Parts: sequence; C-alpha cells; structure tokens
Amino acid sequence: MRISKINLILIATIIFTTISCKQGNTTIDNEKEQHSEIKNDSEMPNKNQETEVVKNVKFNNATADAIFQHYIHIKTALVNTDVNEAKQGADMLAEATENTVLKKVAKTISDNVDVEKQRIAFVDLTARVEKILKGNVSSGEIYKQYCPMAFDNTGAYWLSKEKEIRNPYFGDRMLKCGSITETIQ
Repeated sequence: MRISKINLILIATIIFTTISCKQGNTTIDNEKEQHSEIKNDSEMPNKNQETEVVKNVKFNNATADAIFQHYIHIKTALVNTDVNEAKQGADMLAEATENTVLKKVAKTISDNVDVEKQRIAFVDLTARVEKILKGNVSSGEIYKQYCPMAFDNTGAYWLSKEKEIRNPYFGDRMLKCGSITETIQ
C-alpha cells in the first residue's frame, strides 16, 4: 500500500496537533466543564484570582504595574471570549500609559466588536507590553507562553502571571493549547 504525499502531510499534521496541544488525560468534555466553571464564577471570572497572583509580581515602577494589570484583564477576557471585558481592559490600559503606540494598539482592541480582530491586535499588544515589562520586574515571575496553532499555525505569544496555560487566541476551543517559552524575572 502506497501513501500519497497529501495523506502523509495530513497524518503528520494530525500527529503534530495532538502532540502540540495534548491535554494530558483531560477529555474535551472535562475541559469545557472546567471552562464553563471559570465563566460562571463571576462577571469577570478570573479577575480575583489573577489580581491575587499578580500581586506576587512586583515592578520597578507603577506604570509597568498598571500596564500589566490591565494586560492580564484583556488576556482573561479573551480567554473567556468576552468582547466587552476586553474593550474595558483595553480602555484602562490606554489610560494607564503615555506610550502612544501602546495606546493605539489598545484602542484597536477597544474599538473592535469582533473577538477575532481583538485577538489579532492582542499579538501586537503582547509584543509591546513585553518590551515594557522586561527589565522592570523587581520580584516574581511572568511567563511568556506560545500557541503554535494560533492564526492558521503561524503561532502567537502571550504573557501570563501563572504557569497554567489559558489560551487567549482560542478560548474554550483549545483552552490549554500552548507552552511556556520563557520566564521573565
């Protein structure tokens, strides 16, 4: 039996997908149940937990701290596929910074009602926030995380204050897809 190149590529893609976003022993139903629990905890479900953990990260200046707090707000909203919360977090981030480019990217998220467009802008926001935070962490850790499947397998990064993967680019479709690529201290 001869396997065609297309079938071989298809098999390789399936194997890569399975390995890249392996959920361990968690089933898709359990993952959806966990995510629905996250969504139902409160209006902004992870906000209290995120704020608690973010307090463990300290910065050299108040501006970096505020930017990170609002960035986490946006990330959590995108994990929960909550357009309005993402808009609110982006507005707060824009107010917290004097950086005109960062303001512009935050406004792109704030001005969009399409979560997929917000997620695209979040890629740029992440890169710009990372530059601001590097060298400004006085204690604690920030985790740079990566999903190889985001945006038609071009991949995308995001920052998190926790090791656990919560993918802002796929939300509950692939909540745990990703890995830690760097720890920022």
